[in-house]
Amino acid sequence: MQLPLIVLSSVLVLTGADQSTNSVTISHCLVSLVEEAQVPAQEAGVLRSVEVREGQQVPNNGLLGRIDDQRAQMQHKVADFELKVAHERAANDIEVRYAKAAASVAEAEHQQSVDANEKMPGTVPRAELRRLLLTHRRSTLQIEQSELDKRVAALESLVRKAEKEAAGQNIALRQIRSPLEGVVVKVYRHSGEWVQPGDPVVHVVRIDRLRIEGFLNAADYSPSEVAGRSVTVRVNLAHGRTESFPGKVVYVSPLVEAGGEFRIWADVLNREQNGHWLLRPGLTAEMTIHLK
Repeated sequence: MQLPLIVLSSVLVLTGADQSTNSVTISHCLVSLVEEAQVPAQEAGVLRSVEVREGQQVPNNGLLGRIDDQRAQMQHKVADFELKVAHERAANDIEVRYAKAAASVAEAEHQQSVDANEKMPGTVPRAELRRLLLTHRRSTLQIEQSELDKRVAALESLVRKAEKEAAGQNIALRQIRSPLEGVVVKVYRHSGEWVQPGDPVVHVVRIDRLRIEGFLNAADYSPSEVAGRSVTVRVNLAHGRTESFPGKVVYVSPLVEAGGEFRIWADVLNREQNGHWLLRPGLTAEMTIHLK
């Protein structure tokens, strides 16, 4: 299905220079969008809710809709419990303390037997001394093993933390959010419909800042004369009203098109009145560039 588009191309313009005021006026400029987004679904699933309607203003990162996330929520809970268990294991030093105590006892028993043999040779058989020495060394190694297990538990805790963050990201991917501040102009999908990744759900356009497009004659003006200059944009509204908007030239095309003209863009800040924006994409406007 062909989607309705807001016109973004420019039209042929007429220019006039006022040498006394160091300005140039371009007639029949086109008001167009700076930003717009066909916000898509990022995961497949049933669209559980659509949180906006046509004409509604939404903030940047505002919630537009939700895809069914029950399984993702359960996975997040499981990851949270596993992370808590991993934290407990990483913080547990009982095995380390026990291994150190056991090593201390084994060392004392071995040293006691050695001292007894020094006082009276043969009191403790050599085989028993070797066994006590082995027990002491094993207890010493057990300390290292317990400390290693504790470090591994700390690393496992980091793994569980990453798994929880991944589960949280899966939930976030099922929340359709606006990438810009703007106005909803079209809702393509509704609650209960199945969506695939990439399916457009909502069309959002930015209205608070718009672009004014026009042409200048390359034989009369160079890019350096107009780049970055302030502008005044005048637009005719209903019932003969005229409104002015300040702006600035933000782009000068490096290309000279057929007819010897080059394109320029100026960005202007829009205004609201009685809950509606005065400047709307698709209108024609007159733009005066202040050369000095």
